[in-house]
Amino acid sequence: MKRIVLVFLLALSFCFSASAKEWVLHSPDNKNEVKVIFTGGKLFYEIKREGETLITKSSLGLTFKQFDLSQFKQVKQVSTNSVNEKWEMIWGEQKEVVNNYHEAQWNALTKNKDKLVLEFRIFNDGVSFRYKVLNDEGKHLDLLDEKTAFNLPENPETWWIHADYDSYELLYQKTQLSEVDSAHTPMTMELNSGVHVSIHEAALIDYASMTLKNNGQGVDCDLVPWADGIKVKKDGDLISPWRTVIIGDNAGDLVESTMVLNLNEPNVLKETDWIQPMRYMGIWWDMHLNTRGWKKDEKHGATTEYAKEYIDFASKNGFEGLLVEGWNIGWEKWDNWNFTEAYDDFDIEEVQRYAQENGMTLIGHHETGGKVAYQYEPQMEEAFKLYHRLGIKAVKTGYVGKIDNGEYHHGQWMVNHYQRVVDLGAKYKVAIIAHEPIKATGLRRTYPHFLAREGVRGQEYNAWAYPSNPPEHTVILPFTRGLAGPIDFTPGAFRMTFDGTYREEGYPSRVSTTLAKQLALYVTMYSPVQMACDLPKHYEEFPEMFQFITHVPVNWEESKVLNASIGEYYTVARKDRDTPNWYIGSITNENSRDLTIQLDFLEEGKMYQMTHFEDGENADWEFEPYNYRISNKMVKKGDTVQLTLAPGGGTAIRLEQINR
Repeated sequence: MKRIVLVFLLALSFCFSASAKEWVLHSPDNKNEVKVIFTGGKLFYEIKREGETLITKSSLGLTFKQFDLSQFKQVKQVSTNSVNEKWEMIWGEQKEVVNNYHEAQWNALTKNKDKLVLEFRIFNDGVSFRYKVLNDEGKHLDLLDEKTAFNLPENPETWWIHADYDSYELLYQKTQLSEVDSAHTPMTMELNSGVHVSIHEAALIDYASMTLKNNGQGVDCDLVPWADGIKVKKDGDLISPWRTVIIGDNAGDLVESTMVLNLNEPNVLKETDWIQPMRYMGIWWDMHLNTRGWKKDEKHGATTEYAKEYIDFASKNGFEGLLVEGWNIGWEKWDNWNFTEAYDDFDIEEVQRYAQENGMTLIGHHETGGKVAYQYEPQMEEAFKLYHRLGIKAVKTGYVGKIDNGEYHHGQWMVNHYQRVVDLGAKYKVAIIAHEPIKATGLRRTYPHFLAREGVRGQEYNAWAYPSNPPEHTVILPFTRGLAGPIDFTPGAFRMTFDGTYREEGYPSRVSTTLAKQLALYVTMYSPVQMACDLPKHYEEFPEMFQFITHVPVNWEESKVLNASIGEYYTVARKDRDTPNWYIGSITNENSRDLTIQLDFLEEGKMYQMTHFEDGENADWEFEPYNYRISNKMVKKGDTVQLTLAPGGGTAIRLEQINR
């Protein structure tokens, strides 16, 4: 690792007047600018990019029950430095990450000499800041409010979901910012100039999740409270998450940003060879189709016999994991959960032995039904011990329903619970795939066994919800939820309509994509654990299309966005970390689309066999979802490829380097 730390005085300028102080900080490429302003006893900031104002004068500060850190007598002791380093991701969208920023710190003192430390870091891809309250005496602090605002100079188009304190599983809206009432982060906007901005946070640890509420000029930070209304409770030092404003000249720049990752601490695990990105299958989709069930009855899915059938199919096709839901006691009443005792028709030890014999592992499952404080927490250690003893490599956790102690999913108590699960996973070498999670904030850098999270309206909604996910949904996610981190969306549906499910009469349950688009999602919807969600019998109907899923990697050397427009279309190319091969995914909304891409990223002087899995001539998500074609040709660096995407369609491409 290379790390350069410099004192840079030229990058920080000072402006003084009788009533105000201003400091200006620039990004390493000099395009982004943040101004910190102290006037009238209050702190504010502004953000510009190449002279264009992105965030107008916006407030900073914290208010506690014990004292007020939003009104100050003086701001002093400015320190500055610069960092330029490279580090390697154990797994991810790319192997090497550049971490290059300028930073500065301010000490803001109240008349009572209470101190707030304000820290800004400015990158080429955005601006971030956080608060520190150094509490040497370890006194208890109750945070009542965070005064952070994000004011905008205009009323931009905004992609957002309502700030439900217990769920992120909503369809995204596209409106003007003025129509947003409250929103989860990341919340993404496109300004009139075409510059894109997304507001989020990084390194959410021992703090409440930040949501956003409309203030008439933009949005204010609105922390998810405890049941008693306090936002954050802390003994000792309080360090907020980083507040982040990701900036890009276009939508694709947002996807390629690494700022949120870079704001997290480096990997803390001494050993990482046990962490296994993987493709997996599961006894799961048939539950959502209501052909099998979670609880033990005549439709019980989690049986030893059925699990072995799945392992036979999955291992033959190169999958590394099998998720089994409904194996443990507690599903009848969603109560009295037992996380170590299986139903008598499921032998977990035998199934794991059989999986290992076939080169696979079980993926464990802990559904809590919201019974977290009084049922899950007392059993967690023993549950993780069991998985460790059996050699189970990962667990999918679940938190459907209200939390049993009255706290919110996204409040500080649950933020800390999710962290306790991550700590146990590290202790017992079990990776975490969290559903109904706290949102991702880049902690996968620090804890690389936290592989993925749901936190999204995923594939399961296509089996029983009305409306199902519309075609535009997956063309919005990479620029909103996807900016937070890997998504366990569970792609790979090969049967687009279903019988006997729960939807309103007259509306068939369905997946609103073409078959080719389901393949493309494995490239466009990033995760190091990708599920093939459908049933083996459905994959056997389309073996030539299924081969793409059996080949597509989950760990990448590098990724490049080739074209993008939020909610319209998205094309990304990714290079396999273990071979010289590339994969391309391209998806569209309900509109058909012709796109042109250049293969400029291929290695010079090498030939590649391009296998193109695309929509057929008359394909359409609603009327002809199974219409596809597969073609092969030789290509090289600089060649042009034409993509024709059907309504609700997509295309997937494998580029295999030829050794000649």
